[in-house]
Amino acid sequence: MEQERVLGVATWGDPSRWFYAEYTSGEKGKEKGERAFSTLSILREVESPAKILVVVLDTLADYETVDKAENYGEVVERVKSYAKQYLCGVEAEVEVLPGVYERRESGGRRLLFESDPRSEFLPLLTYIVLEKALKEGATSIALDVSHGMNFVPTLALRACEEAAAALATARVRRVELRVYQSDPYPAGVRAPSRSSEDACRPAQGGEPPILNYNLILRRAFEPWDLARYISYESQQARRVLTDPRGCELDSAQNLLGELALPLLGAFRLGALPQLALLAKAALPDKLGEALRRAVECWKSKRGAREEGSGALKVSSDTKFAAGFRALIHARAVLEGARKLLDRAEGPVPLEEAAVTLDELKRLRDLVRGSRVVSALVNREISKLDYLRKRWAKPRGGEWARLSELQLGPAPEESKGDESVFRRDFIAHAGFHTDVLEARLAERGLEVRVRSDQ
Repeated sequence: MEQERVLGVATWGDPSRWFYAEYTSGEKGKEKGERAFSTLSILREVESPAKILVVVLDTLADYETVDKAENYGEVVERVKSYAKQYLCGVEAEVEVLPGVYERRESGGRRLLFESDPRSEFLPLLTYIVLEKALKEGATSIALDVSHGMNFVPTLALRACEEAAAALATARVRRVELRVYQSDPYPAGVRAPSRSSEDACRPAQGGEPPILNYNLILRRAFEPWDLARYISYESQQARRVLTDPRGCELDSAQNLLGELALPLLGAFRLGALPQLALLAKAALPDKLGEALRRAVECWKSKRGAREEGSGALKVSSDTKFAAGFRALIHARAVLEGARKLLDRAEGPVPLEEAAVTLDELKRLRDLVRGSRVVSALVNREISKLDYLRKRWAKPRGGEWARLSELQLGPAPEESKGDESVFRRDFIAHAGFHTDVLEARLAERGLEVRVRSDQ
């Protein structure tokens, strides 16, 4: 059995304000305990993660930092440096995401941070968590919301759930998400604060309070669980960013229509022949590249502007549209499909692609988790199994329509209501006998979509 590898994710507010505590976890008599200013060390002790991400907001930047920065990237780096001094010996990677806040400083100066958390923080964190999980070979995600503030814990949970579902699809296996939160710091306790000489050591004082480190949520995700997140408003799904002007995103936009949305449509229907052909024709790195370009474009369009009367405002000139999430989801589906198809080689032209019966059987793992879609797919594959058993000899490698092979002479093309065809296509999970062709070849029974379909 594959060994579990955990990606840890911790949400932080401003660590300079935290007090010393003893965090404990586990059954009585077998507790694990760590004394620290944050729960990072107890997260490390409990989960032994391969990688820890600490998520902070850009609102940690002060007026001077923003005023002197030449671009948003400099603000991000300064915030990272600020947060890293409070890691206190725990190896972790700091991620800076956009926040909402108004900071008032001396001399009447004001620093405003504006963003749309649902269209910036949420899709960005989903993307980051999935990419890190894939890179680290993670099979589980552990989210610590002990120190998060305002909207951050809620949206971090949503992002990690979506990323866990996408990871389950990409790795074609069950992925577990575990969420932790410590007890709140008790009121009225004389808490040891940070030493002025060493931010990682407590100043002289009494004993720290003992706080339980609690597992508050545990959820398992199967590959099909990604389908619940694939529901986009039609126009928004056609765009990666709300305003891509000034960025080279034409290739990303084209990928949405040519690959991402058709691939996701095939996944949701359980249309495995169509999904297989799209996966074989796709350039696997293109989706990842499109996502990276979209993030870089967003970063280039976030920055500070003078508002007058000593006020600075950090805001974004674009947000992530539903197409960005579609690219994330399509990347997961393509990763999982290519894994099951054992695709190490490059793409083949779509018009030349075919899928074997054995490959279709393997692809069934992508819809694991849905009884309905699995039942539809298994029924259609059983028909192909029956066809293969009674199809004794190859017909010279010729392709024949499934309706002709299974049901006798090919019927005339339907001239009725298009909705009837659409219903039948969905009811048969894309295994429509007038859409698919089959042949018996050296690799066994092969299936493809008719060129005019």
